[in-house]
This record gives sequence, structure tokens and C-alpha cells, in this order.
Amino acid sequence: MHNAQRARALGLSLPVMCGYVFLGIAFGATLSQAGFGLPWALAISTLVYAGSLQFVMVPFLASGISLAAVALTALMVNARHLFYGLSCIGRFEHMGRAKPYMIFALTDETYSVLCRLPEDESGGVLVRVALYDQLYWIAGSVMGSLLAQGLPFDLTGIDFSMTALFIVICVERAMNREDWMPLAVGGICAVLLLFLLGPGAFLAPALAVTALILTVFDITVRKGAGK
Repeated sequence: MHNAQRARALGLSLPVMCGYVFLGIAFGATLSQAGFGLPWALAISTLVYAGSLQFVMVPFLASGISLAAVALTALMVNARHLFYGLSCIGRFEHMGRAKPYMIFALTDETYSVLCRLPEDESGGVLVRVALYDQLYWIAGSVMGSLLAQGLPFDLTGIDFSMTALFIVICVERAMNREDWMPLAVGGICAVLLLFLLGPGAFLAPALAVTALILTVFDITVRKGAGK
């Protein structure tokens, strides 16, 4: 039974592996170039495991930014995970000791895989999918750190890989949307606050202002539709 669960989880997680190993390498290399070696890459990918937030953390670690700013940025960058968790309450409710780990390991890609599975899918498969995905990320991070330290490659710009991924996702989503308002609001807020606050401090405020504007707009539209 366990072998069948392992095989199914491996097959489901293989597409995630293709992205996570490469992005993990980019993160490990970026972290190493900032002066933080293999132990840091292993610890952050094991204990934080937050994808894009880990890339954001690199300049924070290098500049010694305040813990409050890090916490606010983490909340803004990963706020979407609150909604992921809410939609998985029923699935995770009966998973016992594995429940805290499933909440922790619910990344974008893992959530995408779990959403495609039937409601009666084995809990063992769900846990293994989440675990394998994290192991891919950890492996990539370790590889990136070792490559940056041991090979004479110029890895300048590799940290842009995560940004490039989100640009592609954003463009793809934009091409399939009729309503461009959320994208326009996010872009305008980011550009304005970039000029006002600078590249080191604009991200969290831009995310907060964008979320506030869209929330107010959504409430206003709902009230108007209810009249």
C-alpha cells in the first residue's frame, strides 16, 4: 500500500520537480553570492520554504533590515496562502499529526496538484506530494549553493529567474482575462511606490495598498450589485 502511495505521489510531483530544482538552484546561488553559504540555504529551504519570499529575504539578510519589515513583507507576499488553507480545511481536518506539516508545505504548486486530486484521495498520497515537492526545492537550493561556491561560473542575474517566472504567469493570466483592472492597480501602485520609497522599501507597501484598493473596490461592487 505504501509503495503504491509513493509511486502515485512521485508521478504527481514530477512536474513540480522540473521547476523546483531549477528555481532552488537559482535561490541557492543567489544566497551564496550574498555571502550566505550551504547551511543557510539548507536551513531556509527547510524551515521557511516560501519560494518567492526566500528570494526577497536575500537582500533583507544582507542589509540587516528590521524584523518587523520582514514580517510585514512575508505577510503581504504570501497572503494568498491564507485562502489556500481555507479551501483545504476539510481535506486536512482528519490528517492527524501530518496536519501542521500540510499547512506549512502548501505552496502554490503543491496546492495546484492537490486541487486536481479527488476528495477521497489517500492522506498518505497528499503528505508525500507535499514532502517530495519540498525535497525537490531543498535539493535545488543545496545544488545552487554548491555550484556557486565550487564552480567558476558567473551567476550574475540568476536571481531574476523567479521574477521571470512571475512575469510569464502574469502575462499568461492577463491574456486570458477580460478585466484588467486588478493588474492595472497592482502595476500603478508598484511603480508609484517604487519611485516614492525606493527599491529597498516599496514591495510591502505596494502589496498592502493594492490589496486595500481591490478589497474596497470589491466591497463597493458587491454593495452596488445588491441594490
